[in-house]
Amino acid sequence: RGGLVDKIFTWGDEESIARDYANFYGTGGRDQWKNTTAPVGSLKPNGYGLYDMSGNVWEWCQDWYENSRIGRVLRGGSWLNLANCLRAAGRNYNDPTGTYNDYGFRCVVDVP
Repeated sequence: RGGLVDKIFTWGDEESIARDYANFYGTGGRDQWKNTTAPVGSLKPNGYGLYDMSGNVWEWCQDWYENSRIGRVLRGGSWLNLANCLRAAGRNYNDPTGTYNDYGFRCVVDVP
């Protein structure tokens, strides 16, 4: 949640400003990246300075969705989803062996 506590989105509670922070579907013709991803860093970062934590692409997570291991967790929503999929607590899942044009991952490294 970018340092925010009990907020709906990674930028706060206001869905009306989602376009400032996320690339998603259903913006009434205001989407400059219609039907595709936006370049990284094109929108505002969250409170920790991280970009694209909501929208653009669903991000694969290491966690299994359920103990049955039916799929890996995905978070953040994508350019194909409406704003309700951008919720900080929201999650999705899918088979990790598939490929999808609105799924991606984030590389993370510890900096000394």
